[in-house]
Amino acid sequence: MKTTVERLDPVKVKLTIEVEPARMTRAFNLAAKHLAENVQLKGFRKGKVPRRLLEAQIGKDAVAQHAMEDHLGTFYAEALRAEDIHAVGQPEIDLDTWDEAEGAKFSATVEVRPEFDLPDHTRIGVTHPEWDVDMEEVESQIEQLRDRFAELDEVDRPAQKGDYVTIDLEVTVGGEPIEDATVEDALYEIGSGGVTPKLDDELPGVVAGSDLTYTDDLPDDYPEHGGEEAEFLVKVKDVRAKTLPELDDDFALTASEFESVEELRAGIRRSLLRRKVQEARHELRASVLEAFVARIDIPLPPSMIEAEKDFRINQVKQQAEQYGVDFEQLLQMQDVDPEQFERNAAAQAEQSVKAQLVLDALAREIDVTVEPREVDEEIYRQAMTRGVEPQKIAQVIEQQGSLPVLVSDIMRRKSIDALVEAAAIEGGPDDALLVELGLKQDPDQPTIDVARTVGDIQAAIDEQAARAEA
Repeated sequence: MKTTVERLDPVKVKLTIEVEPARMTRAFNLAAKHLAENVQLKGFRKGKVPRRLLEAQIGKDAVAQHAMEDHLGTFYAEALRAEDIHAVGQPEIDLDTWDEAEGAKFSATVEVRPEFDLPDHTRIGVTHPEWDVDMEEVESQIEQLRDRFAELDEVDRPAQKGDYVTIDLEVTVGGEPIEDATVEDALYEIGSGGVTPKLDDELPGVVAGSDLTYTDDLPDDYPEHGGEEAEFLVKVKDVRAKTLPELDDDFALTASEFESVEELRAGIRRSLLRRKVQEARHELRASVLEAFVARIDIPLPPSMIEAEKDFRINQVKQQAEQYGVDFEQLLQMQDVDPEQFERNAAAQAEQSVKAQLVLDALAREIDVTVEPREVDEEIYRQAMTRGVEPQKIAQVIEQQGSLPVLVSDIMRRKSIDALVEAAAIEGGPDDALLVELGLKQDPDQPTIDVARTVGDIQAAIDEQAARAEA
């Protein structure tokens, strides 16, 4: 087989492929053999019909067509491998000749990954995002905790903002009550905006036993009567004030696993600090990658951008299905213009494809490899995140044939690790704090054999299944 390559532009090539008659004969004979398995001819067992009789029965063109369906893709893939071409997307095939005696000649025009040089990936200067926690944040968390444990006590005074009232509510439009809007003994927080804004204006100053009547427009999205003027009849049964618990050691014991207020403060600070450091480190990785990618100008294959854009749009469509609404309704709920969403998805896809190409090139340059252990670790991590057995994740990967995608994701993540490790980062937590927060492995402690753990888990699952069958 002979292949010539013509580069049409930085991300597109045209392969002209010629296949010799001898290989075409083998392809035609194999196609005839396959077709014969479904042809019944008197005097011959199924699958044993001679080729000349088969062609007399179904026609030579049918054999040629079957040979093309079975072998054209094989010849194309072989040419890609021989020329070391990394194609993306589907090729455009232009068939010139497909003949057993003359051979085959066809062209395949396909997009390819661009070739480009990487700049120095070390000493990328970035400032570490804000990560520390101040005491105001800690006290805010404590106040929220106190609020969750607050008690509502009836008070003999006029209601005020922040109080709760027990109410009966009736809503009428044109004198006709709206049944779905009628409630009894509802606990309502003044200022919450839970009915209409005007109710929060009417309630301050009322006392238990008061009756209110006012008119207001229903929300635009209210079923059937959206935007219409309605009359609201409100009976206030009682007024309740929120009483916060004392901030003492008894409260710490009741509201947490800590035995004192000081321990509670320290625990909350550690929890906030860990979350903020995690978020900052995630932001840092994005910043370093963005700074590195910005140094590189490369052409992008349109098919890769389109595929990435479709992937992002399909993710939102799946999200809509989970919410029980259609795609357009979800965008409307999020106050997102469909055309703007499409433009944003395209722009994000372009940046994502560029980052993928750069990280793949960096992985090759610094010789990033993925060990079987790391695949096990990723499967284990996904299993823990989703709350399923690791074997189920492994089965899905096998069924979908997505192991190469998983390996690529790991390689790209390791490439980002290398970028961050080599960057010149100003500020940020030290290694000792990261170890203390459980965000970095202590070099003095033995590494957990996650791959062994995955195997142990699967062995336990198999053993349990065997016992169940017995």
